Amino acid sequence: MTKPTPPRSRSLAWLLLALAIALGYLFQLGGDHIPRNGDELVYAHIARLTADSGHWLPLVSAYDFMRNTKPPLLFWQAMVAGGWGDHWTLFNLRLPSLVYLWATALMAGLLTRRMVINTAGQDKHQATVAGAMAAIVFLSFFSTYRYGRPYLTSAPETFWLCGVFLALAWSPSQLLASRFKFPLLAGLAVGVGCLYKSFAMVVPVGLGLALCYQVLHARRAPWQVFRPGMVQDGIKVLAICAIAVGVFSLWFALDPLPGEVWREFVVGENAGKFKSSDSYAKLAFSGSGGILVILTGYFVNAGLLLPLVVGTAWTALQGYKNKHVVSDAEKVMWLWLLALAIAFMLPSQRSARYLIPAMPAVAVLVALYWQRMARIWFSLSLVFCALGALAVGLIGKGAVQAVGDSGIYSPFFWALLALVISASFLGMVNRSWTKPITAANGFGFLLALAWVTAPFNGPIGHFSPQALALVQGQQVRVPNNFNGQFERYQFLLTGAKIAAYDTPQPVDFADVDALLKTSRFALVQRRKGQLPCTQCRIIDSRWDIRSRQDPKEGTFAALTSPSTFWYSREYLVERLAQ
Repeated sequence: MTKPTPPRSRSLAWLLLALAIALGYLFQLGGDHIPRNGDELVYAHIARLTADSGHWLPLVSAYDFMRNTKPPLLFWQAMVAGGWGDHWTLFNLRLPSLVYLWATALMAGLLTRRMVINTAGQDKHQATVAGAMAAIVFLSFFSTYRYGRPYLTSAPETFWLCGVFLALAWSPSQLLASRFKFPLLAGLAVGVGCLYKSFAMVVPVGLGLALCYQVLHARRAPWQVFRPGMVQDGIKVLAICAIAVGVFSLWFALDPLPGEVWREFVVGENAGKFKSSDSYAKLAFSGSGGILVILTGYFVNAGLLLPLVVGTAWTALQGYKNKHVVSDAEKVMWLWLLALAIAFMLPSQRSARYLIPAMPAVAVLVALYWQRMARIWFSLSLVFCALGALAVGLIGKGAVQAVGDSGIYSPFFWALLALVISASFLGMVNRSWTKPITAANGFGFLLALAWVTAPFNGPIGHFSPQALALVQGQQVRVPNNFNGQFERYQFLLTGAKIAAYDTPQPVDFADVDALLKTSRFALVQRRKGQLPCTQCRIIDSRWDIRSRQDPKEGTFAALTSPSTFWYSREYLVERLAQ
């Protein structure tokens, strides 16, 4: 009979796993092919040109329609991290986002630990395990991995906005009763978050705080607005929102072109999300942009841990029916989720990623209900993990076929896939291992996903030093099939003058001769076995991962011909001497 693991050793093991997962976010952080939103390169473009100008403001872009697309704090962060252009690498640009992400995971873990100690009456070791679990779950969400690591706004805004509610949940009664200190600090924190994202974020934050004051401070139902203390609580919420908008307004005070900020950001970027030729009712119930996107957003953002989020909601609902006591700290988490979802049902443009600022709260709730959830939810997550690992294996197989080199992946990569799949099956058949394996396998899949792209962030995905030396200071025409995608070549062709040419599908671009009439050098992508052109000289080539496929190919092509669906060869070509 095996002895149970001592509580101290068990808590230490979970802390080490959480630390390992956090450090795992560094793997391939500077790579060209990490999971990300394509808009990352738009922001990198604006930050680079603004840094080149030598001034903090105004923001600079080669395109008027993508200049004041986000508040300046996002760009200032990159300018400082990149040394004003002296250390302009993707790793340096992304590192601040990762630090924000680590800090958010730490906040979620510490809050969960405190909540377990205060409400469950468990010892500190059990509470430490729950805190580590919250951090692990948050870092294992696909939305965290995709939108938290790149040079985007999600990690900073999540830290500042969700941080207000994590802090409130730390001591709800004391902070809600605060007359000046909490409203002031909360307003400043929300203001910094708005300077990363938008002044519009005061709407969900204000709604969430109003619900907290109503439900937790006044102990009234949300609809019982007219009550004693209504004015005082309302003034506090309005003060927080006013301070936040005041901090955001510093942009107008500091920018030498405030009229452009108003036209491009306030009117174009924010008010534009409410404009549509169709009625709100029609859009609200449409498939791709309807309110269903928001209603399912928290589950979708969880990625392969979707069943755990569903299981948490189901278990909480059963507890509500059975009149289980819910702590005020937990209620803060639910109210923040509710407020953010309601707020983002209002615009005509909707996306699940708009709910990312509440995903730390989701992770806290999953950790709180971890022991109470039925085993079926964990088993379903393990099924998803096994299928995800199989899909990554298929992508890896396509890479081997495309490059023609079975050694581009180390045996450890294939061992990781085998481990994730076999561990998933072990967790499904062995009750005692189900939950621990689920906790580890969620990030195991994300690590495999990063690893499968790793070779293309290395030598086979770059041009040779000789080719780079040849194009120094020379104009090179590069393909652009999405907003700002040409910016990636600033990191791949360092020192060259990048000039974009638009094409829906770079691999099918045909008129190479026209490109070479206006430039000596050009980049042309082709499928495996196809040559770039006939009237040009090939200088060098590299392998690339296709980011946007032609819908005509169909998703089935990813299974039947992964080598051409996912991969292409990019050639650096030169115009032939006349």
